[in-house]
Amino acid sequence: MATTTKKPRKGRRVTQAMKDRATASRTAAREALHAYAVLCLSDPAELEQFRSIAASVGWKEDPASDDPGYSLQNVALLAAQRRPLTHCGGFDYWLAQGRCVAEGEKSLGTWRHIGRKKSDEEKAEEKKEAEEGWQSSRRGPRFYVKKGTFDVVQTRPVVTCPHCGTTPAGEDDRTTQCPPDCAVFAPRPGGRPPRELVVELMQAQLLDAEDEGEADL
Repeated sequence: MATTTKKPRKGRRVTQAMKDRATASRTAAREALHAYAVLCLSDPAELEQFRSIAASVGWKEDPASDDPGYSLQNVALLAAQRRPLTHCGGFDYWLAQGRCVAEGEKSLGTWRHIGRKKSDEEKAEEKKEAEEGWQSSRRGPRFYVKKGTFDVVQTRPVVTCPHCGTTPAGEDDRTTQCPPDCAVFAPRPGGRPPRELVVELMQAQLLDAEDEGEADL
C-alpha cells in the first residue's frame, strides 16, 4: 500500500511592503495611544469616561488569560480610535448576534501577540530567573495591529432585531439602524477598573513613547 506524505504548508511570503504597512500601523497605534494618554491624564472627565468604557466593553486584568474581554491597553487603543464605545466584537461575532457591519463603517485595531502564548511553567521559570538576578536571553513579545473590531453602534440588524423589532427594508438595505433606545446599545454590566490602575496604564504609554523616541535617535 502506497503511503502519501504531506507536503509542508507554505506560509505567505512576507514582502517589504507588508513589513512597511505593519510598521506604519504600529507607529500610528502608539501615537494614538500617546495622545489619548495625555488627554486622560490632563482631564479627569476623560479618565473617568475611559473607566466607564472599559467596564462597558469588558476589560480583563490579565491580558494572557482566555477570559472574554479586552486587555486594558487594548481598551485604551480602541477608545483612542473611537469614543464613546458600548461593546465591541469582530465581524464574525456580530454575524453570530444577527447583526452585520453597517455600510461605510471603518474597523478598529487592537494589539495582537505574534507567536504562541507562554505556558504557566515558562512564566514561572522566567519569574524565578528574574528574582535570582538573571536576565532572560529570550526575545521579548512582539505585537502587531489587527483590524476588524467594531462597536455595536457600527452594526445593524441582518434581519429583524430581537430587541426592538427593527427590520431592514430588503437584502440590499445596508443603512437601516435600530433606534437609540434599543436594548442592543445598552452597556454591558461590569465593574470599572481601579483609577490607580488606569493612571498607571496611561503613564506607561508616555514612557513607551519616550523609549521609542530614544530608540530612533
